[in-house]
Amino acid sequence: MNAAVQLNASQFFESVNKWYATATVKNSPRIVIAEAAKDDFTYPKSRQILSEHPKVQALGNAGVAYVLAQSAYQYMYEIGLLETRFVIDCSLNIVNNVIAGASEQEKLNALTVVIDEGYHAHVALDYIIQMKNLTGIEPLEVPQTNGNLSAVHRAFAQLPEAVHSDFQLISVTLAEHTLTKDLISIGREKEASQAFTKVMTDHVSDEGRHASYFANLMTAHWARLPEDTKRVIGGMLPAYLDDYLAGDEARDFDRKVLLGCGFSASEADSIIADTQAQFLERLNDYVGTTKANLVKLLRRCGVLDHPPTREAFVQHGVAL
Repeated sequence: MNAAVQLNASQFFESVNKWYATATVKNSPRIVIAEAAKDDFTYPKSRQILSEHPKVQALGNAGVAYVLAQSAYQYMYEIGLLETRFVIDCSLNIVNNVIAGASEQEKLNALTVVIDEGYHAHVALDYIIQMKNLTGIEPLEVPQTNGNLSAVHRAFAQLPEAVHSDFQLISVTLAEHTLTKDLISIGREKEASQAFTKVMTDHVSDEGRHASYFANLMTAHWARLPEDTKRVIGGMLPAYLDDYLAGDEARDFDRKVLLGCGFSASEADSIIADTQAQFLERLNDYVGTTKANLVKLLRRCGVLDHPPTREAFVQHGVAL
């Protein structure tokens, strides 16, 4: 074997060796919630403003714990949905040439993503089951979609079917970038249980690698897309970002949680109203920061080098 072939083989397996060395599915023991931690808050209070409302505080630790447990369940279920119905599906489409053009190395890395994300969904469900058994608190609902998936489905409805797979790669790249930053942020919170924090920090150790993988793949994939496809996708991307980042201003989930606490409908509406200004301030801060980060990502991946796409963002009022 000559030196050039040896070098190529070394480069080909470098990322595989890194995965074997660092992937949490291969290196982390099962995260077990200790019996002694059953009274710990399972979700950061700073992430759920209902927990700080005087009427919820008046319910005592049990009431606050209920609100935070429901928020933790919702967060874990959304992780499972994102991984199993979105990221894994996209990764398998890369492997099976539905998303065309990936190299063998890129397909091999896509399979590591499938394994990682299946494991993260497993960990999230394992955590939910342990919490239910330990606390006796049942989830109010098992969501069948989330904001990300719903926004993608609405985008698919607007786009020609022929470009769905190309758009899927872009939407997953945006989602993985967002999730990585969210996990880093929530993993730094000090008010949640040790087990919850461990789930977050383990997850983010893989997500950083996934975000980089998808960004690199999207850069190459966008460059080889036909001009017509770039125009179609690029023209709707600014509106998609708005839809993807839109929060539930009606706060349906929070209202269900308050009703689950035993509040009447009028009491729940009053608490929602009391916290609405703070909720919207936090939401707007998050959306503004995240959108700016995603625009930077699109610029790094070359998407905004395409003049019609760049003009679509300008016309949409996005600062570039």
